[in-house]
Formats: sequence, C-alpha cells, structure tokens
Amino acid sequence: MQPAADVSVPALEELFEWLRIPSISADPAHGADVRGAGEWLCERLRAAGGTAELVDWHGQPLAVGELRASSGAESAPTVLVYGHFDVQPPAPLEQWDSPPFEPTVRDGWLYARGVADDKGQLFLLLKAAEELAAEGALPVNVRFACDGEEETGGHSIVDFLAADERGADACVIFDSSMLQRGVPAFNIGTRGVMYYHVEVRTGERDLHSGVFGGAALNAMEAMLQTLSGVLPREGRLPDALRAGLIPPAEAELAAWR
Repeated sequence: MQPAADVSVPALEELFEWLRIPSISADPAHGADVRGAGEWLCERLRAAGGTAELVDWHGQPLAVGELRASSGAESAPTVLVYGHFDVQPPAPLEQWDSPPFEPTVRDGWLYARGVADDKGQLFLLLKAAEELAAEGALPVNVRFACDGEEETGGHSIVDFLAADERGADACVIFDSSMLQRGVPAFNIGTRGVMYYHVEVRTGERDLHSGVFGGAALNAMEAMLQTLSGVLPREGRLPDALRAGLIPPAEAELAAWR
C-alpha cells in the first residue's frame, strides 16, 4: 500500500496500531488477536461518536457499529460498510524483507500483513466516515458490519446480515482488485466454489497393466473423460449445470454499459 502522506500523521499511526495485531483467523492460537482486531475497530467507531459492539455470532466475532447522519434525520439513507479484520498467515517468514506485523515504509510504500487485504481499505472507509462526522457533514448513516473469518471462508457475516431486519440502502466493500495503479475494479459479481471428492472404480481388483491394459477399462482414463466433458473447449458450462441461473435484467445491462 502506498501512503498518501508522511508516516508521522496520526491517521497512519492509528493504522499501524491495527496492523500490529496478528489477527490470523486460520490459526486458533491467534483467536484472541482476531477478537482484539475487531474490538479495535469498535473502539474507533465509539471514539468517533458512534455506537459499536463486538457481537459473538455462533462463536465468531463480528464488529457491528454505526455512525448516524449529522442531520439526525430519520429519513437519511443508510450505507452498509463491509470489510474483514482477519489476515492470512504470513509464512514463509524468510521471504519477508521486514516483520509482517511491524508496518514498514520503504520507497514510499507501506508493507505489513493485512495492509492491502483488508485492514488498509477498511481503515480508509472508517476514516472517511469519521472525518465527515467530525465536521458535521456526514450525509448518511454509515453502518459497519465486519468479520474476522473472511480468510477462512466463514459465512457468519452473511447469516448475520440476513437476520438483520434493518437493511440498508447501499453497500460499500473495499476488498477487491485493481486493474492497474489508480484504477480500481468495479465488481458486479463473483464466482462461487464447490468441492467434490470423486472416486472411480472400474473393477473388483487390481489388474496388471501390461497384461490387461487397453482391454480393461482404466479408472484414470474414465475419470479424465468425465472431467473433460464438464467444461467444453469454448468454456461455457453445459445447460444442465447452468440450470437456475438468473440472467441480468436489461436495466442492469444498461447500467453496466
């Protein structure tokens, strides 16, 4: 991450403090650190004049809080902000030029685990809302709902939001890619992931390949033929696997264009 100002500014010092928390969700030994990173976010929201709490959602910590619109109007729209405060394990450590949990600036760039995924981006959204609130110029309610299990594929935040009847008028997520420096990607959808364990058996017992090879059906060949039929050369899934897909509406297509 490239800092936009000198590292001595208070905002960056705050970010450094957050980055020093080794909130590695994949390692149970860092469970307290994951919770600590969530509580850090809640403390910042409360310090900015908002409300916040660390919610234990079926054993997973969620940082949930809100900064109300400066006008106090009940009609003010609500913007939901999502981000995650957990990080990936930093191994192998020998490939780091500086300690992963000690933020370091080199040649104008900031290096630390989590600075680009996703503490850095989430911090920017937090500071933007905080500064607007301090100036009495926050035009919307900003509701934060953040988790500490994104890096382990958790589903808690989805279930929590589905159960939250308050809803929101829009959602902002700064956890994506950059097409190039200064050009962020605008994602309109993401692919899901499914895992299968497939076992193919073509005979009752092992056979000598030198004697029976070519005559008996080979399990590996059967598997390869099956897998190659799932995705044709042109890359479009067969209709049977595309069942249930909802195509984009004309209004959505027009907006993308």
